[in-house]
Amino acid sequence: MKNHSLICMAVVLMLTGLVLNTSATETRVFSMGQTGVFMYDNSNISLFPGAVMRYGNEIVTELRLKDVESLFSAEVRLPVNSYVLGLNFNRPVSVYDPGVGLNIVLNSASDLYFGTKLGENDLGIRLSYGRDGFSQDSTLGIPRLEETARYVEIAGGYSTNLYDASISLELPSIESDLAGDKDEYSGTGINLNGRYFYQYDLKMQFVPVVQLGYGSASRKTDVGPGIPQQETDYSRLNLNLGIGLNYQISENSLLIVAIDPYRYSKMTEDVKDGTETTITTSTIPRLYLGAETTIRSWLIGRIGANRAYQKITTKTKPDQADAWETSYQTSVYNVSFGLGLKFGRFLIDLDINDGMFFEGPNIISGRFRDFSNRVSISYLFSNSERSK
Repeated sequence: MKNHSLICMAVVLMLTGLVLNTSATETRVFSMGQTGVFMYDNSNISLFPGAVMRYGNEIVTELRLKDVESLFSAEVRLPVNSYVLGLNFNRPVSVYDPGVGLNIVLNSASDLYFGTKLGENDLGIRLSYGRDGFSQDSTLGIPRLEETARYVEIAGGYSTNLYDASISLELPSIESDLAGDKDEYSGTGINLNGRYFYQYDLKMQFVPVVQLGYGSASRKTDVGPGIPQQETDYSRLNLNLGIGLNYQISENSLLIVAIDPYRYSKMTEDVKDGTETTITTSTIPRLYLGAETTIRSWLIGRIGANRAYQKITTKTKPDQADAWETSYQTSVYNVSFGLGLKFGRFLIDLDINDGMFFEGPNIISGRFRDFSNRVSISYLFSNSERSK
């Protein structure tokens, strides 16, 4: 009887892995209430580079916003002997923009992945690079202008069957030179991420998540001839504590309920001999709900919801005056629906526009409304079958 129970446990764990350790996309996890960090999926490879070893033989495209191709991504991951090499052509990144430069934008990077086995577990490294620039020669009263922006990130991750952990170092810089008057911004950021998959019983799996980020930067701006440069210091601190429950309803049906009991974000801008401004955002709590089931062999249905209770406080402290602060509360709420369509080795994930449920297509309502908000298309080119 004991052996029979152990066999049943092993079978259920394998089935759980089929649904959780699967090829996923940003569209899929977004339509499931943005629950991606609480489950195995390839949309978290940038967060946990060690996970790249799980997802070879795949091409994934992310179409995040209609007609905005600058936000689209294309990523390929290719096993080479015992390694995995990956390349993402255009991943959006978030860099604080202090207003340096008028013609440059620093919001995307390309990623190079390298994954290998380390004993029985996985090691991954991600190198990210992005840049932008603008140059204008001096002509007829128009001064010479040189603007450059650069983003470099180095990340490493270690993954096992039970947990994922990672660390990354960000190095953004932005410079503007207008006829010798310089405006320069540079900074560093470090991010730590970890999660653990605890199998409670045959159906339930708990996933605690910890995320910590800290960054600092400085800006030096030429104000005018004979006037000292204006100096500004920046800092940021982000902390997120979360725990999720993955409930395996059946072999092909998954329910995720999760909560971030505490999220904290603090950003400070301190002008030397000037005003210091601090913005803090406390989220207590943020709630997640996601579900997925296979309707037909070629059709997958998804539903999700997300709620965040936030308090945002702005504190202003002038150099020679009393400080004051303002605050307000908000509760962001979102309901989402999605479909997954399989065509051979292709999978198309759709985040459905909820207006379609009320109005229907144009032939019914007479209105032109997009069917989906975002789309992901992936192609699995290995001999193994896609399980989802």
